[in-house]
Amino acid sequence: MNPIKVLLTLRFTDAQIERVRALSSRLVVAQKSVKEGADFSDTSALFDGDEEIFYGMIPPRDLSRALRLKWVQLHSAGINHLTNHPILQSDVLVTTASGIHATPIGEFAIALMLALARKIPTMTRKQDHAEWPKGKWNLLLGTELRGKTLGVVGYGSIGREVGRIATRGFAMRVLALTRGGDKRDRGYHEPGVGDPDGTLPDAWFTRAQLLDLLAQSDFVLIATPLTDETRGMIGARELRAMKPTAFLVNIARGGIVDEAALVRALKENWLAGVGLDVFEKEPLPADSELWKLENALISPHVSGATRHYDERAVELFCENLRRYLRGEYLLNLVDTTKGY
Repeated sequence: MNPIKVLLTLRFTDAQIERVRALSSRLVVAQKSVKEGADFSDTSALFDGDEEIFYGMIPPRDLSRALRLKWVQLHSAGINHLTNHPILQSDVLVTTASGIHATPIGEFAIALMLALARKIPTMTRKQDHAEWPKGKWNLLLGTELRGKTLGVVGYGSIGREVGRIATRGFAMRVLALTRGGDKRDRGYHEPGVGDPDGTLPDAWFTRAQLLDLLAQSDFVLIATPLTDETRGMIGARELRAMKPTAFLVNIARGGIVDEAALVRALKENWLAGVGLDVFEKEPLPADSELWKLENALISPHVSGATRHYDERAVELFCENLRRYLRGEYLLNLVDTTKGY
């Protein structure tokens, strides 16, 4: 049988590359690692022309350099960085790394919720000035997660893991919102992680019922992909629908939340606080008011950054490679009509 050439542009370890090679004697695996950040421009120059499978962040823009390319496995869950990329107008299959982020980002989201609930940002600011606050009992009076209601906007792999932790660890009530109403997770998921069958939510909501979900929630998690449909979906109207005691956490994409409206909401106490790992513009500009707000917790888009990321990525790639070699349906196949 003909060999299948695979091009990797991520800096995987020798052991990780051997795991890929071991799947089949037909695989000819080449790693041409680019400098960090360079993979966000173009990888056309790395192609010899006979590659059938590509793994990386950015596929080649000059598809004439990759005439035999049939499948691209992305190292990311989202495809926003591929806006107007020719690969999405081609016949090449594109799959994402959705599912491998459930554990790291799920835990991070819970960490933001706990930090906001117990006023850790305020404590940290006092620590920076070596200040033992007066009236500490009132200033740092927190709330508890136990028994509260969590609204998950985008009940995908990450939202399902947060829902699992919330229900099993904190006895929280979970409200789930999905685009299509499918209760099952049909993408990649690790054993024991998340809620693949959709059995945990106490109630399910559609996009048309967003305001109702927001009004009922004590914590709101934004975990939906950024698409034309979801861009700006959390604006002034939606923020006003939230309880003044509620917290908003966004680990998805910054463009989903109207930042100007959010700043006003925080200043005028429409909600109690916000935890943000993503922003409309990144890096977050130094003059953004979000930096200085006492009820805002800022992280620089690092919620998925743990030492286990590449191991999970390789495991997903190997699973999809097995499917590819058998001619089976690939996990996390991008639907360009949906934008993810």
